[in-house]
Amino acid sequence: MARAQGDRATAWTERVEQLCDDGERIDHRVDLEAATLVVTNRRLLAFTPDRDGRNFRAVDRPNVGTVTVESTDRLAWLVLSLAAAVVGVGLLEASRATLGDLVPVGLPSAPALPPVSDLAGAVREGVGTALLVLEWGAVALALTALLFAVVFAVGYVRSRSRRLVIRVSGGADLAVPITDTAVEDGVVADLEAAIRPEPVDGGGGRSEGHEAAGEESG
Repeated sequence: MARAQGDRATAWTERVEQLCDDGERIDHRVDLEAATLVVTNRRLLAFTPDRDGRNFRAVDRPNVGTVTVESTDRLAWLVLSLAAAVVGVGLLEASRATLGDLVPVGLPSAPALPPVSDLAGAVREGVGTALLVLEWGAVALALTALLFAVVFAVGYVRSRSRRLVIRVSGGADLAVPITDTAVEDGVVADLEAAIRPEPVDGGGGRSEGHEAAGEESG
């Protein structure tokens, strides 16, 4: 059902003239990957077939404000990535301590007490084994933390996107995805220039229509 509605909205982008009122003409058109924006001499028409909710919106040009490009991302993923990287590096540094640094090698021998000497050697060997297990455990946790850091970093990069935001007075702003290529091609500047009011004629600031009306009334 949603697919059919999106197809209908896409079809309407090819028949914009049918949506224009009497005396309304198309001045500018922008075809983006996920939206089509049409500027007439009266309104801004936005077609968003791939968007949830309304597929079409019309805004009177006096209610249209600035046109800007904003970047969005999930900053929490970046924070998690940095935290996981710090934990991973810290665990790796901690695991670099060798058993020789932690377990004394030159235990004094006790030839007169061989049972005590054997007991000390057994304790030393047990402690060394436990430290070895802890060392490998720290390495495993470090690698896991670094893996999570990479996953969160990739998620953050993928979450970064750019939106074309059109401010609307008295209503919700209109935001549609836009690519870097479209921004570099001057799409935003051309759209904002098309939405701005047309300059009035010089010499009093009255258009030809107003002048004609004044002559008829005189």
